[in-house]
Amino acid sequence: VRTKKARDWFDEAERITKLAIVEQGWQPTIGEKVVLEIMTYFPDRRKRDVNNSSKALCDMLEHARVYDNDRYALPRYIDYAIDREHPRTEVVVRRFGEGDEWKTMIPHA
Repeated sequence: VRTKKARDWFDEAERITKLAIVEQGWQPTIGEKVVLEIMTYFPDRRKRDVNNSSKALCDMLEHARVYDNDRYALPRYIDYAIDREHPRTEVVVRRFGEGDEWKTMIPHA
């Protein structure tokens, strides 16, 4: 059950996302992995985990028709910073592709 604050965020984020979809000509993906590169700007220095909003963000992007199912969303947290005047989360969405393959840094024994 979402709080009123969460519902308001969801509705506003979906509205902004739908505008971006039209402006950028994004075609919704169907059964295709997408990478979400996420940058979070917090309103203050209070300790927070950047990934706490991951499920809500992925659900909202699905509801906005960025993709057909959030099971295909691959969130990648790029960084976080403080912006007291305009706290926000920015997301770059791209189709999974070249350069996204898993490369093991430490071989198994």
